[in-house]
Amino acid sequence: MNHPILIENQKKRRDIPLWMLVCFSMFSFWQMGFIFYFLEPSSALDGKIPIDINIDYGTTLTAVCYILGILTMIFLPRIITWAQRIATGVALLSAIAFFLPLPEEALRFNIYLQIFCCCLMIGFETFLVVTYFSEKSSVKYLTFGYGIAVFLIALVQNEVISIPFSTFRYAMVAALVLLFIFFLRIPAGKERLPRFVKKSDGISAPKKLMWGTYLLMFIIALMGVAGPAVVGKAEHGVSIMYLVVALSCFTMYLLHKKANVHPFRLMPVLVGLGGLGFLLMLVTDYVPALAYVACALIGFGMAACMLAPLYGVPIMKSYPSKYIPCAIIGLALSAVLVHAVIAEIFLGAPTALYIFYAVIMGVLVFVYMQVEPFLMFALRRRITDEEAVPQTTEEAVVPAAEVTEADTTSDPLDVLTPKEREVAEFICMGYTNADIAKLMFITEYTVKDHTKKIYPKMGVRSRFELATLVSKHREAAKK
Repeated sequence: MNHPILIENQKKRRDIPLWMLVCFSMFSFWQMGFIFYFLEPSSALDGKIPIDINIDYGTTLTAVCYILGILTMIFLPRIITWAQRIATGVALLSAIAFFLPLPEEALRFNIYLQIFCCCLMIGFETFLVVTYFSEKSSVKYLTFGYGIAVFLIALVQNEVISIPFSTFRYAMVAALVLLFIFFLRIPAGKERLPRFVKKSDGISAPKKLMWGTYLLMFIIALMGVAGPAVVGKAEHGVSIMYLVVALSCFTMYLLHKKANVHPFRLMPVLVGLGGLGFLLMLVTDYVPALAYVACALIGFGMAACMLAPLYGVPIMKSYPSKYIPCAIIGLALSAVLVHAVIAEIFLGAPTALYIFYAVIMGVLVFVYMQVEPFLMFALRRRITDEEAVPQTTEEAVVPAAEVTEADTTSDPLDVLTPKEREVAEFICMGYTNADIAKLMFITEYTVKDHTKKIYPKMGVRSRFELATLVSKHREAAKK
């Protein structure tokens, strides 16, 4: 059975044509390309705009924009598409203004205006991926789309080829035009918004899934900040890292398209390579040539970090809360602040810093392995109108075990009784015993009793093993 809210939201998700996703990916190129070109002293050799920018002002403005974006997503989600159109339009006019002979103060204001528009929209990008895109479109955007954007970011480092500011202006305008076209093609009506849950809807949050995924996304965001900071210390390091990220993104896209390998499955390998890259940085002082290899390995780890918005999709699919995109952006902002503290602590001790980052990458793999079965189970659930649970306002409604894509074939849960199967489904969705008891209107003791019978029948010893068994079977059935 399915809850009407879940069914309605699933129907609102859209498959986006690949060319539109490429247009949307220009946001990342505009964001990172602009930051590296204007705010990184070493990134634009002979093309850097001849004006000093106060980095402290830029950092404060970035934080303010993050917070404004979060508040908009919480209180005014219906205006997000229009806000994206307006912000992109303003940024486009601002980019065109760089072709004019502006006085220094006007030029400085124009740069800060670009920062404002760009950072304000960071949260809105995540909002679209998490709430509006289908899973297929989300994967294509975060692999193929990001691959193109990151490749272009590598080029504007002025390390692969020299790109003077006069040329970079055209690239900015072109990227913003494509981005504006994308937002014009996205419907802006209120009816396109997902329905967010309320207490009266009776849908409980799968706490193990949510909190485990939030922890995972925080570590990913932290490493996503650490990677560029570390490789920036090596000559051509940033360009090498982003070229490897682009290659990794294209590879993930092809594996998903041709072999139906979900990018999540590649996460441990990519992160492991990234951790190895941080360790290899330890010897670059003695063997400078290894710096290129280290930066390339870190690039694989950063490719895994690019998938952060995708982790919001299974959570939103199970528990559509308007706070999920906000939490993702809030975690990203927190990671930036935490990284600043870490960098200060290890100031002057790069060896200890590299070891610390390598350890964190190991922790990231461990956390991911604990969360993966619940994530994959949530992604493989197919929401349909069959046996939909009617919505009420007074009584709690059970979002009972939903029809899955593997239900038409042999399922390992078929050996269970109907009640045991329902408990097992809730366990695989990441619910605690207390939540399962509440949803099924039984005692927590009864849930534990059912669990004791489920484990031997399924040949498992824990919730983790149960979720792993079922999610792997259903993924195989999908193939």
